[in-house]
Amino acid sequence: MSGLFDTFRDATLLQCTFFEKLLNLDMADVAAFSDSMVEFLSPTTESSFPENKFVYGLAAGRSALALYSFLQLIQNHFDNVFPYTLEDPVQRHYKSYKKNLGIAVSGSGETPSVNKYIEDIISHGGEIKLITSNENGTAFKMVSDYDKGSALVIKARTKYSTDKEARSRLTPMGTEFELEVLAFLNAAFKDIRSRLKGICEASCPEYRSTIVDFEENAKLLLEMDPHHLEQWFNKLFPRSGRYMIGGVGRSGLVARAFEMRFTHLNKISYWERDFNTPSFQIGDVYIPISGIGNTYEALEGMNHALSKGADVMPITANMSSKMVALMRKYGRVDDIVYIPVKPEYSRIFSGDTSSTTWLMSDYTKCRYPIFEINASIFTNSVVAVGAEFLGMVEAGMRRLHV
Repeated sequence: MSGLFDTFRDATLLQCTFFEKLLNLDMADVAAFSDSMVEFLSPTTESSFPENKFVYGLAAGRSALALYSFLQLIQNHFDNVFPYTLEDPVQRHYKSYKKNLGIAVSGSGETPSVNKYIEDIISHGGEIKLITSNENGTAFKMVSDYDKGSALVIKARTKYSTDKEARSRLTPMGTEFELEVLAFLNAAFKDIRSRLKGICEASCPEYRSTIVDFEENAKLLLEMDPHHLEQWFNKLFPRSGRYMIGGVGRSGLVARAFEMRFTHLNKISYWERDFNTPSFQIGDVYIPISGIGNTYEALEGMNHALSKGADVMPITANMSSKMVALMRKYGRVDDIVYIPVKPEYSRIFSGDTSSTTWLMSDYTKCRYPIFEINASIFTNSVVAVGAEFLGMVEAGMRRLHV
C-alpha cells in the first residue's frame, strides 16, 4: 500500500472524527436552532393560501455550497418558502410585511461579503442566524449584539487557521468547518421535520441518529479498493490538461466544491455549467458526480467528452447505471469510482431509469442525502491526495484562494 492511499485513508479517518464533534454539541443549542426554524416554517395563517416566506443564504465559497444544500431541502419540502443567495441581494427581495430569515455561515466570521449582507438584514430589521467557528469574529459580534440574532458555534479549523497539525495537510483550507456545517444542517433538518410533527424532544434523537448514520456510512470509504484508487489517483493528477467537474442538484453542490479545490491545487478547472467553460479537448478530464448515475446532463457531458478524446472519470454509487454502461462501452470501467453506501440505501442507487433535473421526482428531491455526504468526504480526501502528489502545502493553496 503506497503513500497516496495512506493519505486518502488518513484524511477520511480524520473526517470521520468530525461527526463525533457534532454529537458533542450542546443539544440545547441544537434544539434551539431547530425550534427557531420550526417557528419560521410553521403556518401562520388559516388561509388556503399560505403566507410566502423568504430565506436568505448568506455565505461564500464552499461554506455557501454547504448552506445551499440546506436551502434546497427547505425549498423541496415547503412550497411557500423561497430561498435566495448572495447572487440575489437582500434589498431586491426583502419585504417588511413578509416573513424574512437570514442564515449566515462563516467559519472565520470575517468574510467581507457575508458581513455586508448580515448588516443588510439587520438594517432591515429581519431575523438572522449565524453558524461560525469563531466567537471573536466580526460576524459573531454583529449577530450576538442584535436582538433578533442568534449564533451557533461549531468549533472547527478554518482556512485562516495557522496551526501546523496533521489536519492542515489532510483537511486543508477550511474543509473541516464546511463538512461539519453540511452534516449539521442535514441532520438538523431531520430534527426540524420531527418537531413540525409535534415530536419535540430535548435530546434531539433524530439529529443524533442522523449524525451516527453519516459516520457509519463514511467509514465505508475506508474499505474501498486501495489498488483501484491508486490507479485512479495516478491518472487524475499528473496531467497538464483542464479539469471539468459536473453535477446537478445536491451532487452539483459537491461538484462545485470539488472544482474550487482544483484551482487551489494550481490546476485549470471549470464547473461544467459555467458560462466560460470551454469545449473538451484531448488531455482534459471530465469528472461527473451523480449518485444515481442516470442524470441527463452527466450522460450528455460524458458523450461529448468521450467524442472529443478527453478522459472521463465518473463518481457514482450506482453500478447498474447508464453512466456505467457508457463507460463499459468504451472499455473504461476502471476509471469509475463507486462511492459505497450502507446496504439499506443501496436500492436507492440501482437501475438505469433515466432522469432529468426538470422532471425530478418528489422522492429524488427529498431523499436522504447519504450519497452527497459520502461524496463530499471522498472528494475532500482526494484533494488531500492531490496536495501530497503535487507537493502543495496549505500556505500555497491559501495564496491561490480567492
